Amino acid sequence: MNPTATETQKAQMTVTLNIDGQNVTVTKGATVLDACKQANIPVPTFCWHPKLKSVGACRICYVEIEKFPKLMVSCATEAMEGMIVQTNSEKCREGRKAVVELTLLDHPLDCPTCDKGGECDLQDISFDYGLSDQSQYAFNKFRFNTDTDKNSTFDDLTIGPEMVRNQNRCILCYKCTRANEEAFGEHDIGVYYRGNVAEINAAPGGQVESLYSGNLVEICPVGALTSSDWRYQIRVWNTRTVPSIDPFHADGANITLWKDAKKVYRATSRRNDDVDEGWISDISRYGYQIATSEKRLRTPLIKRDGSMVEASWDEALELIAKRIGGIKNKYGAPTLAGVISPSLDLATLHAFGKFFRGALGTNNIDYRSSYAHLPDDPHSTFTYMSSRPFNIANLLKSNAILVVGSNLIREHPNVHLRVRKAVTECGARLYTANPYETKSGDCSADEMVVRPGSEEAFLNGLALSLISQGLAKENVDVSKIDTLLIPNSVEACAEVCGISSNRLNTCAAALARSTAPSILAGEIISN
Repeated sequence: MNPTATETQKAQMTVTLNIDGQNVTVTKGATVLDACKQANIPVPTFCWHPKLKSVGACRICYVEIEKFPKLMVSCATEAMEGMIVQTNSEKCREGRKAVVELTLLDHPLDCPTCDKGGECDLQDISFDYGLSDQSQYAFNKFRFNTDTDKNSTFDDLTIGPEMVRNQNRCILCYKCTRANEEAFGEHDIGVYYRGNVAEINAAPGGQVESLYSGNLVEICPVGALTSSDWRYQIRVWNTRTVPSIDPFHADGANITLWKDAKKVYRATSRRNDDVDEGWISDISRYGYQIATSEKRLRTPLIKRDGSMVEASWDEALELIAKRIGGIKNKYGAPTLAGVISPSLDLATLHAFGKFFRGALGTNNIDYRSSYAHLPDDPHSTFTYMSSRPFNIANLLKSNAILVVGSNLIREHPNVHLRVRKAVTECGARLYTANPYETKSGDCSADEMVVRPGSEEAFLNGLALSLISQGLAKENVDVSKIDTLLIPNSVEACAEVCGISSNRLNTCAAALARSTAPSILAGEIISN
């Protein structure tokens, strides 16, 4: 049977190679390591990360490929048609063993006190490929010292609000610096000096304090970067993990909470490519700290003689019941109302509703605290647009993106990262229109800083520009639009916004000619 055109096209886009006797088909351009991961064939890695470009810095992912004269780094070797790969041959194991030996030359033997113990890649790989006897190299280990104590053998240096660096443990995989620049667009951590004195550090005179800095600690394969809130608190094998969702942002980043019977000790990412790709903001990561904050109320407070004083729970509940009962008896149940946070769990929300509706006899309960959240006409354009399904991952399919009235990194940190990826990796053109400069502007094709309150004029200008350039859809009647909009010309709208009409025209044309445009509006407009 002759192959169909679709089958032929698919075959041209894939390659098939043999790994440990197993045929694996991958997309053309994939690496040998990608093929191994797809086939669930274990290959050790230090510097590789699924969301970063491969650099082959650590060399631990050696594989043996037939007809190649030496071992190849699988993360930086493209899979080719007909390749025959061995991942666990004696030659591979000897090569990885040599890499481990060289890595451990200057590495401190402080696993019992290192916070990475129990989840350290170097620890695990050393058990598999480490030496069974003494190293062939006999000399004193090189030691980094902190600037504060030249005689100390410890190198704990605080380089961020929640980050501690120990350079002696660093294996220079560059994961942290690469992620910081590639994924987050930040430049507050780097590699300084060269050779055996090269070190990871914050930028001179600064700290590592971007909104995504906690991810650098999480992806570090050793204990070179640790988090101050986790240090010396508890061992991983004494904790229990609970999957959860970030309650602080509407993006819904997936997180894992690490806890014991008494408290939560940390939050880490739980990769979901549809939402977060394994990156979470520091608010998502460290927000759990409010649960055990010393500033939280520990006991109820009751106002007495004009000041709030501590009271017992029995006393507080008795007072609440007395006050609510008095209002209900005097004015009726409809005068009672309750407001509850929407971020609470469903069981609590259900109990709250049952208490007000059942025990108190009122339906006046809500979670909204702003008029902006009140229901609109169900048939209005706003309701239609604001209720449309939105998939963060689909932003990578957009080739033109407009962000209006939103400091995206503050409102939606995961959407911000996906927009940045669409621009830096997928070639999308980003346009931003805000009353002040934002982080998204550093990768924008045009960052338009408009006058405060002129967002409506900006959107009117885009609509009028589409019409004047003949880019409006043919089935849309635009003959009377200029009579409905104020201002009603591109030039007038641009003047109100404080930008040139050429910038409005360029943005409008890019959106109109895009095959998959995306428009994101933020709280600056809604407020």
